[in-house]
Amino acid sequence: MVAIAMEPQLTPAAALPGEDWAVGRLELPGGVLDSRGQCFKSVIVRQLTGRDEELLADRRYRNAAQQVSEFLAHVLVEVPGLNKPVSKELVSEMLIGDRDYLLLRLRQICLGDQVEQVMRCPASACGRKADVEFLISELPVRRVKAVQPLYEFDLSEPLRKDDSKSGHVALRLPTGLDLEAIMDCKDVNPAMANTKLFARIVKKLGREGLSEAAARELPLRTRHEITDFLRKITPGPELKIEIQCPHCGVDMSYPFDLYGFFLPNG
Repeated sequence: MVAIAMEPQLTPAAALPGEDWAVGRLELPGGVLDSRGQCFKSVIVRQLTGRDEELLADRRYRNAAQQVSEFLAHVLVEVPGLNKPVSKELVSEMLIGDRDYLLLRLRQICLGDQVEQVMRCPASACGRKADVEFLISELPVRRVKAVQPLYEFDLSEPLRKDDSKSGHVALRLPTGLDLEAIMDCKDVNPAMANTKLFARIVKKLGREGLSEAAARELPLRTRHEITDFLRKITPGPELKIEIQCPHCGVDMSYPFDLYGFFLPNG
């Protein structure tokens, strides 16, 4: 088996020692890589304004991921030490988990720590509404010391019995640009979104790259192993809210829709 990077460490989403909200200094859970593979984790953001609120409420964007890229490109001031100016291109190349972290932090800094939502119990015998409250600072964040350009691992077994290297995978972590590319089918057909994502981020499967057609023909077990590996190594906030219905006690845990919450029309 090929050795992989250590899995991210879970930490609370409270302010870190290196962060200074007063001046907008935040510490990314992953980081931005330069052309030499050096990882930069500190970023500077500015306070939000009415202009930013208008951008967030704009319905003209093709999908929410593109809108978030545009928004963060306006709000992100600097990545100290990175010899590259802030632009939409830079923000689009940031890891999805880092972008999610910035959205959560900006919301926390500008509007407070508490989030309030109304959910409906999924149990047919109940179906009653329940008020959900949680603190952003309570959400765990998966952090890594440094992001790697590529991550490698071996599948549980080779794809071809006559080629022991056919089970070797080399991939990169998904970025905002990847999310923009799959956003339109992510909710309608998650399996298709995975196919498109695998074709973009898997740089080698065995001795070759991975086309979209080849990704579609992969065995389900292989696709699930790639997904599980990504889930283990990807930095960013954990967005699953675990709650029980206050009326009947049934499990009401749900994935927090960060884009839908942050964007008025998301």
